[in-house]
Amino acid sequence: MLTGTVTGAAARLHVSQPAVSNALKDAEERLGFPLFIRRRGRIFPTEHAHVIFREIERSFTGLDAINSLCSLLRDEPVHRVTISSTPAWSASVMPLVLRDYMQRYPQLRFSIITRSSEYVQALVSSCKADIGFGLYAPPIPGVEQVDLVHARLHAIVSMDHHFADREQITFADLAEEPMVTFSGAEGTDRMVNKAFHEAGVNLHSVIECPAALTVYAMAAAGVAVGLMHDIGIHAFRGLGVRRIRFEPRLETVMCAYWRKGDELEFDHKTLIDLAVQYGQAIMEPV
Repeated sequence: MLTGTVTGAAARLHVSQPAVSNALKDAEERLGFPLFIRRRGRIFPTEHAHVIFREIERSFTGLDAINSLCSLLRDEPVHRVTISSTPAWSASVMPLVLRDYMQRYPQLRFSIITRSSEYVQALVSSCKADIGFGLYAPPIPGVEQVDLVHARLHAIVSMDHHFADREQITFADLAEEPMVTFSGAEGTDRMVNKAFHEAGVNLHSVIECPAALTVYAMAAAGVAVGLMHDIGIHAFRGLGVRRIRFEPRLETVMCAYWRKGDELEFDHKTLIDLAVQYGQAIMEPV
């Protein structure tokens, strides 16, 4: 998955190429489906391989956290709170939240796991995070959730874009206009696609990106128009993007997640109150 070739994998693992080939063949035989497609001397992962790889990454994240905790307990017996969060929220709101929170609870230590919204709640449900902050997702049994802020979507364009002097952009303006959009991993795409469909406007997406930072950078470079919520715009402000009010109003909802029935060893209510306070503060009008 990381090197694109069997030879590269063998070099990374310090084993022979046949050993890697045999291990891969054995894995595919046991699974009953291919993990890679061979083409012109390279291997390309199948969709099944991508799904398995993401799960393996989450497992290793958990192991790394355990190793770090064991080292911490050996050297300094304090409690560590693990927070799962979207990258934009962790960059725009969490620094202010944790600054105030740690003044109240200086004995606590924190680990931040940044993931797309679809994984934030799952990390809480699987006990890999104590609390999570992500865009709304359908409830998972055993997980509590509460709305924090409603973040409006705005059009974002480069400073020299032909829309840059507009005060407002509508669906009609974006008909056949090249756009950079969020991929399914982020969660905003379903709402945007539905809104365009109901408006009878073709969404002309030329680039899909899983992360708000990449969507923002593409818009800043003049590649295409983007639609982004206040949280991402605040996190990456100053990168040469013009924010324009989009009508009709489209909103995403940022939520906090934690496990039901758990006797949490930290004051999660204060953490959530601070998240609401600082989240609301960045919801500035255009």
